[in-house]
Amino acid sequence: MESRIQVANYAATLTRELCRMCRKVELDDLAYLLEVAAAEASKERVTKRINGSAGTAVHQLSAQSS
Repeated sequence: MESRIQVANYAATLTRELCRMCRKVELDDLAYLLEVAAAEASKERVTKRINGSAGTAVHQLSAQSS
């Protein structure tokens, strides 16, 4: 079973490549939509990473103050 982050990684990679191809042949409207999709997928990865590291930082701070 794929995780949410794995799907986001795959979608971001795939849409960036499709966007590059569309820009090359001047399908600008489609390229723009693909850029938005890639940004949304990348946002999911960044959000997950930030939330994960924030939880680690809080845990480390509470361990230090104990």
